[in-house]
Amino acid sequence: MPGGRSPSPSGSPTLPASAPWPRAVRKPTWPNWGRKVKLLFELGTEELPALEAPRLAQALRDKVTSALAEARIHHGEVRAFWTPRRLAVLVEDLPEAQEDRVEEVRGPAASVGLDEAGNPTQAALGFARRYHASPSELVKRKVGEREYLFLTVRTPGRPVQEVLPELLAQATRGIPCPKTMRWDDSGLSFLRPIRWLVCLLGEEVIPVRLGHLVAGRTTRGHRFFGPREVSISRADEYLERLRGAHVLSDPEERKARILEEVRKVEEERGVRALLSDDLLGRLVGTAEWPVGVLGTIPREFLKLPAPVIEATLHEEGKFVPFARGDAPAEVFLGFRDGAPDEKGVVRQGYERVVRARLRDSAFFFEHDTRRPLADRVRDLKEVIYEARLGTMWQRVERIRAICGRLAEVLDLPADALDRAAFLCKADLTTEMVREFPELEGVMGGIYARLSGEPEEVARAIGEHVLPRTRTDPLPETPLGVALSLADKLDVVVGAIRVGEVPTGSRDPYGIRRRAGALVRLILEKRLRFDLFALIDSVAGLYPEPVEGKSFEDVKRFLVERLRSTLLTDYGLPHDVVEAAVAQPRGDFLGTLERAQALARLRGEAALSDLAIAFSRVRNITKDHHSAEFDPDAFQEEAERELWRAYLKVGGHLRRALESHAYDEAIQHLLALKGPIDRYFDEVLVMAEDKALRENRLGFLRAVVDLFLEIGDLSRLVVP
Repeated sequence: MPGGRSPSPSGSPTLPASAPWPRAVRKPTWPNWGRKVKLLFELGTEELPALEAPRLAQALRDKVTSALAEARIHHGEVRAFWTPRRLAVLVEDLPEAQEDRVEEVRGPAASVGLDEAGNPTQAALGFARRYHASPSELVKRKVGEREYLFLTVRTPGRPVQEVLPELLAQATRGIPCPKTMRWDDSGLSFLRPIRWLVCLLGEEVIPVRLGHLVAGRTTRGHRFFGPREVSISRADEYLERLRGAHVLSDPEERKARILEEVRKVEEERGVRALLSDDLLGRLVGTAEWPVGVLGTIPREFLKLPAPVIEATLHEEGKFVPFARGDAPAEVFLGFRDGAPDEKGVVRQGYERVVRARLRDSAFFFEHDTRRPLADRVRDLKEVIYEARLGTMWQRVERIRAICGRLAEVLDLPADALDRAAFLCKADLTTEMVREFPELEGVMGGIYARLSGEPEEVARAIGEHVLPRTRTDPLPETPLGVALSLADKLDVVVGAIRVGEVPTGSRDPYGIRRRAGALVRLILEKRLRFDLFALIDSVAGLYPEPVEGKSFEDVKRFLVERLRSTLLTDYGLPHDVVEAAVAQPRGDFLGTLERAQALARLRGEAALSDLAIAFSRVRNITKDHHSAEFDPDAFQEEAERELWRAYLKVGGHLRRALESHAYDEAIQHLLALKGPIDRYFDEVLVMAEDKALRENRLGFLRAVVDLFLEIGDLSRLVVP
């Protein structure tokens, strides 16, 4: 086997045994780094989907980074670049060679490899010859109950020029694609055909092979406005050479260019851009050299609601609409890929497209407004929501029932909330929402106003789909909050009830997102009610499928989302969150407040001591679930002392909980620390007399239940 050797630490095969050692362990060694260079690797493709390209570029970066680590090639920063026609990585500070590999190789057992005098036998000599080593380099190490002979073998790292071709080819083949295609007889497949490869290590070409392609130093400029071929002399000139060929390979540079164009229009026209993250991503992903083209919207279409114009222009994927106040502005900004539109030809083309699309939207709007929104509700009986959960009409009836309960517990006007719930899904039958599903709720609110519905009802309908994402604002009106909560709760309960529980890779109903939004509504809007009681009150409205889940499963799922929210959104310590949610309760706001109170006292000696005392009570009663006991059966004074403290603290605790004063409630619990310690010092809980033992366990279980009104303090990490 090729490779050098390192001298034995002992110089003798009879070295005393040391600590156990695994069969082959790599020890890191640092080569002579010498010159460090940059690595450039670029895949040239046909047009990639705008929203897939960044994901593919990140996947390429991750695959290359992982492959370099596995190959023992240390490096600096790894950056990903991409355009619609290329994916690239630029790796800083690559060494000239891999890190050497040093292994401890196990040979024969010492009893076989050494004779009685400690000299190597033929087995040991053969083992040493196999690795070109001297017998003096053999050492003994104990593995388990036996001793073995070991050799330290060093394999020099290969030059990176030899390692990179196969490494980069394998990394590329490992990029996950939602769909793949083949374009020649090489067997290579990818999301789009790969047309060229560039790979440079400093100034040197690395001949990476993919299919029939071999990497060189020639990339491509802009398809229409740059040179067809661009030669790259060194890896570090990649971005600048492409920029000279009208290609901005860095997506952040294209994004900044687009936002600067938008900002200029806002300042010059006194308008506000309606630019969503999705649209910005599409603009960045569809152009290598984005150039803004300002167009005008005909006045006849400015009568349309601003959300309609926004959705219409967003659908094209290259037009940014603007608003002036709450009304749509008369201008839009399109983006082309290439040279400025000096003659206005592109602007005229964009305006023709916008006019045609807005003409369709105006037709939808005019057609929809011929019928009052309330007349459309009965059409929901023909719309299937989910085969096991019935029609959209049945979904509306469930939402109305939930809203009825919410009106009681949140003290809201029941009639107005019920009217909003009755109308909230009617816009699903309109032409506008069929064309632009993202306008669900928004158009319902607009059509409700045009139908003469009260403003509070119209606003609630418009807000009930919020928040769609984690960054969306919450509904502002009380009716909108309640209707949004009811809508999301129905989706979560219904989906889990029929067995559609989210998994790591599957969540077709968006249950996690909706459950997270539901929890966010409760916590941020400070809604104090029993969510579990609400679920139980409407349980009869849902089917009982054979393979479905129980309502207890629904509650557990919601508690998990609450746990995640407390950890990620509120930054509460993990042990505090576990203590607060250990006793699931439907008052999610109360759980948050309990956790915050515990977090404020976390680390204080008094709470730590109380947690230790509670843990003793919790542990001894873990298999005892009854809290029944007879105080007259107490025999020890320590029992009676804890009983008196229990009664006193219990009264104070209940009053504090009624006023949601959780800091005060915890302070009351601190008074139990001394009596608990004395109890365990003087009372034998596990007495031989069964009746006495059961009575003491029942009493301690009651003490546990008192603590659990705040949380399971045994979950706290005590310093």
